[in-house]
Amino acid sequence: MYTFVQEIYDFLSFKTFISPYMLFIFYYIGAILVPFFAFKYAKKIYKYPQKTIEKIIPIKYKFRISLASISIFLLLEILWRMMFEFLLAYLQIRESLTI
Repeated sequence: MYTFVQEIYDFLSFKTFISPYMLFIFYYIGAILVPFFAFKYAKKIYKYPQKTIEKIIPIKYKFRISLASISIFLLLEILWRMMFEFLLAYLQIRESLTI
């Protein structure tokens, strides 16, 4: 049975890894907070009057641009998730090989 001192020793000697726990935190930061702040920042940068936007983007293309933007966002979220799943699988394989 592990004691608190043994757990601290294992952590400091790299016998216990914090990567699996930290990966969950970084995943949710990247999946939720980064898009939120990016959207907020992009809104601040691209403050155009509505008439200017309508001149640049005709109404018939607004749906296509919105659909493309949502599709790209979902694709990037899926790729972000796949990257973290790969990292977790790698850590699980490493753990099963070292035991």
